[in-house]
Amino acid sequence: MRIPISEKAVAVAIALAAVLVATTVPARAQERRTSPALAALVPRLDGWAPSEAPRGYFPESLFEYINGAAESYLSYDFRELLVADLQKKGTEATLTAEIYDMGDPLNAFGIYGAERYPENEPVGVGDLDYLEGESLNLLAGRYYVKLLAFGLGGETEKILREAGSKIAGAVGAKTGLPPLVRAFPAEDLVARSEKYIKRNFMGYEFLGNGYVAAYRSGEKEMEGFFVDAGSGPQAEAALTRFLEAVAADGQVPEKVPGGVKVRNRYGQTVFIGRVGSVLCGAMRVPVSLEAAGQKLFGSLAASLSALGSAK
Repeated sequence: MRIPISEKAVAVAIALAAVLVATTVPARAQERRTSPALAALVPRLDGWAPSEAPRGYFPESLFEYINGAAESYLSYDFRELLVADLQKKGTEATLTAEIYDMGDPLNAFGIYGAERYPENEPVGVGDLDYLEGESLNLLAGRYYVKLLAFGLGGETEKILREAGSKIAGAVGAKTGLPPLVRAFPAEDLVARSEKYIKRNFMGYEFLGNGYVAAYRSGEKEMEGFFVDAGSGPQAEAALTRFLEAVAADGQVPEKVPGGVKVRNRYGQTVFIGRVGSVLCGAMRVPVSLEAAGQKLFGSLAASLSALGSAK
């Protein structure tokens, strides 16, 4: 019997769909398989057992787990997340481990710094860490780890520390703070305020790899910053583009020792200059703190020079 053309088209379409499913689904499943290195970091605790199979998330699916915050992680080149749920045997107590592979220690520091507050005190488990209520957040190499306990009562901190120590130990040697974070002068620095901003630093698409920290003078604050441009010519080009951008916005740069200063429409001053391949400066400086801002600018430049000579 001759099949009508419309029925034949449907039959061909169904056959093609079946072939596509057969050839693409296994490949996609293989691409999304949790990496063994990440799975190996799940802590093993005496008296605890998994309550369900670990779940993996990737750049295209991270929003399924942290919908409101996924973009922040993706902006730091997030690679993979493993979520493991553990339960203490014979109880309702639980521990959830979220292990984010950020691909690089600097990316991990970036997202960690974006979520940390200066008042978060360290506990000495990972490269950096802080305990807050029933949660412990820590850095270990290129991994950003979040541990959340429930129903442990007085044992909460003990279990969080134990789990965090096991993960940090499995990662290995501590990475420590990035060199440009260590270069921030200590005088008047607000402890634990350092951050790394990978893209669109100060709102400019041509500025990336920015580091910023808060400084306090009396009751007011300002910020010191570094921008790692990669080379001297690239840093000079970035500085030129910055000055062109502020000039186009009606701001007039004024020369100061080591660079320039610009007062924006909000009555705040930016000091900026170049030391080798790095831009440095002070920003969000209130008019009343311009002298302190210029002093900070000089200290940042001196710190960079010392860092370069120490290499």
